[in-house]
Amino acid sequence: MVTEGVDNTRYEVLLIEDDTVDQMAFMRLVENQGLPYNCTVAGSVAEAKRVLDHGHFDVVIADYSLGDGTALDILDLVRDAPVIFATGGGSEEVATKAWRAGAYDYLIKDHNRNYLKIVPITVTNAIKHKRTEEELKLLWHAVMSTSDSVHITDMDDRIIFVNRAFCETYGYREEEVIGQDCGILYAESQSGENRQNVRPDKDSGERQVYHRRKDGSEFPVSVSRSVVQDENGHEIALVAVARNISEHVFAENLVGTLLRLRHGNRRLG
Repeated sequence: MVTEGVDNTRYEVLLIEDDTVDQMAFMRLVENQGLPYNCTVAGSVAEAKRVLDHGHFDVVIADYSLGDGTALDILDLVRDAPVIFATGGGSEEVATKAWRAGAYDYLIKDHNRNYLKIVPITVTNAIKHKRTEEELKLLWHAVMSTSDSVHITDMDDRIIFVNRAFCETYGYREEEVIGQDCGILYAESQSGENRQNVRPDKDSGERQVYHRRKDGSEFPVSVSRSVVQDENGHEIALVAVARNISEHVFAENLVGTLLRLRHGNRRLG
């Protein structure tokens, strides 16, 4: 998919329209305004299906009522592109059907074709929305796939998100921890060497603490927390990434024990 803002960017646009006058009006708009569209025109549902089988588009603009069906008939065939419906009916029922079926937006035709004036901004917004959606999906999959436990809290330390590794590590189902204070994750018992139960400050940084699973068992983790800010610089959330360091702590303790034993043996000798 093309990216807006890059020089010489052009969008692949599919117009599905059975009225030849409306087709020409759309093409005239593209030409007169110098819109960066590579346009493909389909005059029916059947033709649109053939085109969609072989092409990829950044956005699809479809008249709702077509001679051999409606724009709803092609929605399932559109791959990874926002669909904008256009109709002369303008009924709320049609709009509701379109949105529920997955259309991005809905334009109402008028006799003077003034609706064409808002087509460029609607197309731009649709492509921006799709790109943002894809970025969020990529980030979601990345966070869910990482082997480290990730949980996000609001500024009052209530958990609002956990990833798959978190559930596997701590033994909670997602619905069991959402809304809970993150203090449930910290160990109650402080017995044992090098144990801490200091909740991290709300700033970036990493520290080692002991966490507690749902079953009460405790284990050492290396935790880093970062503040999330909105576009205005306001703090809105905290992201915590925890890594189980049980093996590392075990190895350190084992080395420490061996060194103490060796030192003790030297003194005895």
